Amino acid sequence: MTNPSEGAFMSQTTKPGLILVGSKPTIRYVTACITLFNRGSEVVVLRARGKNINNCLEAIRLLRNGFLKNLRISDIKIGSDEYEMPDGRKKFVSYIEIFLTKG
Repeated sequence: MTNPSEGAFMSQTTKPGLILVGSKPTIRYVTACITLFNRGSEVVVLRARGKNINNCLEAIRLLRNGFLKNLRISDIKIGSDEYEMPDGRKKFVSYIEIFLTKG
């Protein structure tokens, strides 16, 4: 199974309007946001974990400064996901979810 944070668009197991930010080039996530807004989504959620949080924030900066001047951040959620490593240890990975609207 591939890492879910690698996808630019939503998979069949995620909710509509959710973009999982991974290590792909930032412009992929910018394009995904623009596409979802153009398809009629009122809210687009960018979700990133761990070292990919910076890529998420950079995508939003590019969107606001270059493509969607009326972009608004309606909500931000942060937290930690707990994972069990193959050796049985538990690992916590930080995540951020940023809710975007046009307005």
